[in-house]
Amino acid sequence: MDWRAAAARRGLEVTDLTPLVATRIDGIDLSAGLDAEMTAILRAACVERTLLLFRGQTGLSPAGYLAFAQRFGGRADLHSLRHYCLPDHHEIFVVGNVHEQDAKVGSPKVGLNWHTDHYHLPEPGLFTYLHAIEVPPGQGDTRYANGIAAYEALPDAKRAEIDGLKVLHSRARLFKNLFPEATEEEMEAERRKIPDVVHPLVRTHPEIGKRGLYLGGEWGSCIDGMEEERAQALYEELLHHMIQDRFSYQHRWEPGDVLMSDNRCSMHRASEWDEDHYVRRLHRIIMIDDKVPY
Repeated sequence: MDWRAAAARRGLEVTDLTPLVATRIDGIDLSAGLDAEMTAILRAACVERTLLLFRGQTGLSPAGYLAFAQRFGGRADLHSLRHYCLPDHHEIFVVGNVHEQDAKVGSPKVGLNWHTDHYHLPEPGLFTYLHAIEVPPGQGDTRYANGIAAYEALPDAKRAEIDGLKVLHSRARLFKNLFPEATEEEMEAERRKIPDVVHPLVRTHPEIGKRGLYLGGEWGSCIDGMEEERAQALYEELLHHMIQDRFSYQHRWEPGDVLMSDNRCSMHRASEWDEDHYVRRLHRIIMIDDKVPY
């Protein structure tokens, strides 16, 4: 669909934040619900632009936020560490350094590496949603990179070199980096519950038919079937290519921001902030892609 024309017809203001990734959509209150046409407009926009920004959504309740996310399909992720989730909405994971009722809530280490959400699962992430509740001033930005644009910019020889390669993704390797406070029992439970998986290094986006880099995450992924040193060098080469400024967007958070990102052929990374003096609290929903086309 021509989503830009449809958006204008519905009174939305559309602003591309960089040439190749990220678009801001104004003129919509996510708490009001979406009809079928508006859902289709936003989905087409996110697929093409990788990332959508909705500002000023301070009145969005957890229930309304979850209802918005569920409009776009997939299966809501339920995190294994439920004490990091909202008590009444386990689909909503708290990212940050928040303390409530004398118990630590939120995981400050989540997202501090380049990754695609749930790349370590047989059915990886479809769309991810982040709602900013409280953010530190001028800190804690999140960057997003477009793997389709990065792949299309590779020389023909490099695309031929990586054609058909696969990447091994390990939750066990990732887990200790994400949750340094996790016990050995929790880590072993992750190993049993989530075995290693393999996904293509280059995958075709099922909705637009374009190919893009699908690297997984720098803390838990490696190119499969290749000598370790060579595999690491190639992985790092492709990662550094993909996260160049021309293929990426850096988001400076404001309270009430909602970001919607397409995990298929994209990566993102959070950044550090002064945890001793500022609170950062984001509510995250990950919808699992239960229709992976390979």
